[in-house]
Amino acid sequence: MRKLRLLATLVPLVALAFPAAAQLEKFKDWDKSPEFTYYATEDEQAAWKAVKSDEEAQKFNNLFWGRRHPDYQKTARNAFRDRFDLLAQKADELFPLGKVGDKRFRRGALTERGKVLILLGAPKSMGSKVMSSQDSVNAANAEGGDGRFLGAVSGGLTIMTKFQYEKDQLPEWAGVKSLVLTFTIDQTRLDESVDKMGDVKRIHKKAIAAALVNPKMTEPPVYKTREEHEAEQRAAAEAAAEAAKGPVLAAPVRALLDALVAREPDGDLGLFPLAFGDKATHLMVQLAIPGAVVAAPADPAAPGAAPAGAPAMKVALLVKGKDGKDAARREEAAVLQKTKGDYFVDYSLPIPPGDYDVAMVLFDAAGVEKVSAHRVVNVPALPAEFGSSPLILACNDLPFEGAKGDEPFVFASRKFVVRGGNKFQKTDGLAYMARFYNPSVDPATKKLQLKRSISIKPKSGSTIDVPQPPDEPMAVPEQAGASTAIVLDLAGAIVDVNVGEYFRPGEYTLILKVTDVVAGKSVESKASFTLVAPPPAAPGAKAPAAKAPAPKK
Repeated sequence: MRKLRLLATLVPLVALAFPAAAQLEKFKDWDKSPEFTYYATEDEQAAWKAVKSDEEAQKFNNLFWGRRHPDYQKTARNAFRDRFDLLAQKADELFPLGKVGDKRFRRGALTERGKVLILLGAPKSMGSKVMSSQDSVNAANAEGGDGRFLGAVSGGLTIMTKFQYEKDQLPEWAGVKSLVLTFTIDQTRLDESVDKMGDVKRIHKKAIAAALVNPKMTEPPVYKTREEHEAEQRAAAEAAAEAAKGPVLAAPVRALLDALVAREPDGDLGLFPLAFGDKATHLMVQLAIPGAVVAAPADPAAPGAAPAGAPAMKVALLVKGKDGKDAARREEAAVLQKTKGDYFVDYSLPIPPGDYDVAMVLFDAAGVEKVSAHRVVNVPALPAEFGSSPLILACNDLPFEGAKGDEPFVFASRKFVVRGGNKFQKTDGLAYMARFYNPSVDPATKKLQLKRSISIKPKSGSTIDVPQPPDEPMAVPEQAGASTAIVLDLAGAIVDVNVGEYFRPGEYTLILKVTDVVAGKSVESKASFTLVAPPPAAPGAKAPAAKAPAPKK
């Protein structure tokens, strides 16, 4: 019975005698790795013995490298570890002892040569010589050894390898200006020795201290995986793109704009898509506002702007793609601009090429809808050859000096005022603007020349040719470059005011034909407009006959 009791007590004791590392899988032999062997401190060597699981080992490993990360607060890329991995791989290639599969095989990174290469880096020179064992002893003595560093090496052939370091190859912490080490390797017995073991031990101790740049770190730095980092970058790019579209619309405003988009196009909303030389595309949007909506006296000190004392008004805008996604949004105080007795609000929005619905609403100070409109538009990409933007017609144009390149509806220092659906009143003017892309440059004169002709065709009747001044050759715009297309804007006024004096009410088409004289190519742009009939005339009044408008510069 005593023996049975004794055996019963021995079983748990034997179980407790197994080392904690026996439970490890991924990190089973990590304490025999080059990184642990060469850089682990005494405290880390003791702490490793308490590690019981791969999860704990992984945390230990992360902390181990974190303490040796020179810039862990800024980047996950550990330059020290990258250097170690590179040198360890090189040592494995150059210095293996034995053949893989042999029980005595030792990987190159765990040899004395591998150790020095990893600790100090590549030497200035490294040479090897095959010699007999006795020759090796004599050579070692000649190098200053004591004749015993070869140990029991005898018989067969040995290899002597010399590492020579100068100041430029040695790290500052080494504390020496030069170093020459001779290694003797017996490939038969797979033994290896170094002549100056004392120097190697001192270097090893200094290397451990120099590598430990974060000795007080108690928790490993947390870094994202590549997948997490890429997902975060995508999310940030999507968030930035969404923010660039504009603010999130208030729920009631959103509902109103979505309802407008669902309806048939209508309202006084002008749309002008443009491409730029760098392939960027914008959509210019202009909402006309009747003067009666803005009930306040005009401010003579600010011509062209909203009158002083006008009630605070708000504008909301939604540009929506055919995929149902927003391309641009605005909800903000309305900046009213004046044109004759009316007003307008406009924007220039960065919009990628595609088909869109555009809805816009003006609210008064109480949040009541005053003006709304919905139109559809296609934003084309920059053409590869000579081409033009859509032809836009305007009812008025105002002086506008110092405009930026993307200022809405500004061409040749003039602000153009458009009408949605091109429905003109009798008192309106008639102007046009278009942008032309990729005109050819004469290689001899370094100039380009565009020749334009304008005609107006009524729905029924003869076409009217509008006289134009001659178009002179032009120097290439400064914007032109190797990666930038040449773009050129053509704008002008056909009738300043009272277009009804020249045309009867009805439907018309304005045709702008532009010829690239250098290339001999032409493009033709058309835009239809309607001259709205005025209120019924008094009995006996006679409507004036249509006549060709005088040319305008």
